[in-house]
Amino acid sequence: MGFLIVAAVKKELDLLLSEFRARPEGRTGGCTSYVGKAGDYSLRFGVTGLGLASACLALGGLLSLEIPEAIIIVGSAGALPGSGLEAGDVVVSRLEILAEAGVVVGPGMGDTELLGLSGLEQEIALDQGLGADLHAAAGRVGPVVHGRVLTVVGVSANQDQARARARRFRAVAENMEGYAVALAGRDLGIRTAEVRSISNRAGDRDKNRWDLGTANHRSQSVVLEYLRGCL
Repeated sequence: MGFLIVAAVKKELDLLLSEFRARPEGRTGGCTSYVGKAGDYSLRFGVTGLGLASACLALGGLLSLEIPEAIIIVGSAGALPGSGLEAGDVVVSRLEILAEAGVVVGPGMGDTELLGLSGLEQEIALDQGLGADLHAAAGRVGPVVHGRVLTVVGVSANQDQARARARRFRAVAENMEGYAVALAGRDLGIRTAEVRSISNRAGDRDKNRWDLGTANHRSQSVVLEYLRGCL
């Protein structure tokens, strides 16, 4: 198999599903999946559902069917304070960090080192080569940053919390599913990548200021640009 491309909701995959004429294949592990083709590459798409638990369950189901060459997760993200990111900018994750893992040390923040348990990593690196290729593709689409990204169980409630998270973890954006992909890649030896586009500022709960449409289109456009280069 070639690539497994996943997103939390179907709107984050619609452009790619249309471009590659992907057909529904059914549900497994609570996840709706689709199959398509790009040149010699087979493609599977999965709608995982929102949040870390749903993403882990869905990935378990999808990976029980077959092991792909690589997994790419796409979607939107909230820009953390100090990142300099604006709506529509792209983030390619270099490292995925699970914010709440370990001993709670602040609102929405944990520390795995304080547990002293082996095997629980708060930070997991994604594939450098795949990330570099996607970063190059993103540069042909618009502004892009290759940086540290935060997976959160609950999104930042306000700017103060977002600022504290950004300062503690030195991350540029927050999302709710990326760590599941990084963990699968680490434990199963699969190349992984994450492409997000900024829809809002983390901690801003006024959705009138969000732009999910642009974010969803931009992140998929990066993956489309990358896959076209693979043909």
